[in-house]
Amino acid sequence: MSSLAPSPLVIQLFSELLLLDQFLRNRISKTLPEGVELSQFLVLLHLAASGDEIGPARLAASFNVTRGAMSNTLGRLERNGQITVRGDTVDARRKFVSVSEQGQITLEQVITELNPRLREALGKYPRSDLAQCLALLGELRESLDSAR
Repeated sequence: MSSLAPSPLVIQLFSELLLLDQFLRNRISKTLPEGVELSQFLVLLHLAASGDEIGPARLAASFNVTRGAMSNTLGRLERNGQITVRGDTVDARRKFVSVSEQGQITLEQVITELNPRLREALGKYPRSDLAQCLALLGELRESLDSAR
């Protein structure tokens, strides 16, 4: 095996992450209300997790998509009443996006439907273990993000 080849641990880590991603995407897709796509839900989730308004360019960078693709997603979310878009009072060229009341309802519906399964799966672990896992995953994401 070449010294440049990834270690079995790295291969297993990425395999688990990708399988978990696939599982969650599949499960979430089955619970989405009609007219809401997975990409739109993920933007809602990201906005809600941030707890703040975010600009479209920053959202596009977070999701590693073009500004045009993010504008399309945001346009659909806005038309469906899932988000609120407001202009910057200082710089009219800038916009800020936040989750609307309808978007909150959508998030709550999906999470409520997923919650029993997640609670069952995650309930096996102490909160401290989950917090450590979350911190590690966040660091891994930031590390990979800074390398692009």
